Amino acid sequence: MTRNKFEQQLAEIKKRLLSMGSLSEELIGLSVQSLKDQDEELAKKVIASDKQIDREYVNIEKKIMRTIAMQAPVAGDLRLLLTALKNATDIERLGDYAKDIAEIALRHKDEEYITKLINIPRMNEIALSMVQISLESFETEDADMARQVHPMDDEVDSLYDRTFRLLTTYILENPKNISQAFSLMLVARHLERVADHALNIANRTIYLKEGDIQYI
Repeated sequence: MTRNKFEQQLAEIKKRLLSMGSLSEELIGLSVQSLKDQDEELAKKVIASDKQIDREYVNIEKKIMRTIAMQAPVAGDLRLLLTALKNATDIERLGDYAKDIAEIALRHKDEEYITKLINIPRMNEIALSMVQISLESFETEDADMARQVHPMDDEVDSLYDRTFRLLTTYILENPKNISQAFSLMLVARHLERVADHALNIANRTIYLKEGDIQYI
């Protein structure tokens, strides 16, 4: 395989990975919207779309492994391929969280919410920004951009802790609504994990550019 052909394969892997990431980001936003609006059709759309992410994950994984086996890349090329492989796993998980949130939206679509979703909309906003920044930093291999997500992750963690405490207090005071309260806790937890996966992607970009193993 010529160097030019190999670089074309790397570019194709990166392009498909970023497309998969954009879809996962979109589905997370739509899943929270379906929860907020109690939109049954939108929730079902998100759930169905997760299968597309799962299929693309398998295809990308196969393409990366085939490229490694055929080309036996070293140094920076190998590091890029392994980074892409790990990023694909993180992105696939984002789709799973979107599906789970949409399923929660369906479960409670006919109920009056016990709260106004507390900090969930804000957590969603920050987490989605983190995903967008982390994907762009990977695309451009910009370590400085990748570092922007670090303080954002701290903010999401803080919002999650506050949400957990508020819902725990609510459960103790209103045990009859325990099911919905636990569901909202799970949504908040999923968004906290979305932020963590975005942080993983950003940290790998830093490692990719700087070779600092503390970021893998």
